[in-house]
Amino acid sequence: MTGLPIAHLENKRRVDWYPRPEIMIMAVQRILSIVLTAHNCEAYLDNTLSSLVNSLIGFTEGYEIILINDASIDSTAELLQQFADSHSDTHLFQVDFTNIGKVRNFGVQQCSGDYITMIDGDDLILPHALAEIMGYLANTRPDLLLTHLHEIHDDDYQDIGWSGLRPIRLSPHQAVKKFLIHKDFQAHFIGQFIKRELLLAYPFPDFCCYEDAYLFPTILSNSQKIIFSRRGHYLYLKRNNSLSNQINEQNISLLIEATTAMDDAFGAQYANLIACHWINILLRYGRNIQTLRARQKVTERVKSIRTLAFLLDPTIRLSFKRKFLKVRHGK
Repeated sequence: MTGLPIAHLENKRRVDWYPRPEIMIMAVQRILSIVLTAHNCEAYLDNTLSSLVNSLIGFTEGYEIILINDASIDSTAELLQQFADSHSDTHLFQVDFTNIGKVRNFGVQQCSGDYITMIDGDDLILPHALAEIMGYLANTRPDLLLTHLHEIHDDDYQDIGWSGLRPIRLSPHQAVKKFLIHKDFQAHFIGQFIKRELLLAYPFPDFCCYEDAYLFPTILSNSQKIIFSRRGHYLYLKRNNSLSNQINEQNISLLIEATTAMDDAFGAQYANLIACHWINILLRYGRNIQTLRARQKVTERVKSIRTLAFLLDPTIRLSFKRKFLKVRHGK
């Protein structure tokens, strides 16, 4: 994606956007803090920052941009500095954590907006989107605004454009079910909008990956007014070298901790749906779990699944019922 122009995003499935009086934000009101984190992102950062600017067309106030460079050894720091020097309400921080959980917590501490959204330094935002979303947040004041992420493989995003939010109100129960079924939204903080008070009250763990999987259930279970939009603004560019794609003992252990936190946050009411996540861990990573304690934790959790209740549960997809029987039969 290096060097690709961002301008072509403007012309794909575009709808004209006009700032409407009812969604204009008062100058004294800072609605949104945008936290962009980057580590060795020089190949992608120009496009990411350009997409951010284009997403804010229509607003010059009401937001701040927090840029965080974490221990980059390429030209990431210089690119972020150039951007900060030329854009108002932008603050740049240089840290040396090499730990995304610590970086996200540091970023939250720097924010002053009512809401926080996060961007990774190698992803893209659709034109005009954040301007409209800020207006929606100002008028609606949810605890969470969750949006669908466009997962992009091989930079195939030419036909994706912004056509506005399609918000629906979810009860907490509906939101938990959607999350656990894993189809509409997942445990990501990129592309989502969270009240700052929630992230201050419930910090990220000091994880090098899966920090979002650990915290997201807690944020969801402590939210009441939850809005979801199947129309999304965030292009999540999936890369083979991402931390979550690196299968090693440490990462698997962090994933197990995150899934345990999910059990704790949601409780017995959702045991069968959470069990699907444990089954996936066992099938995908079982052979790579080296420590006895971690292996026992996963196998005991899967063994605790009540067979008849799981198989007769209408919320469990058939594919997971087959996976469960495969695990039980040791195949």
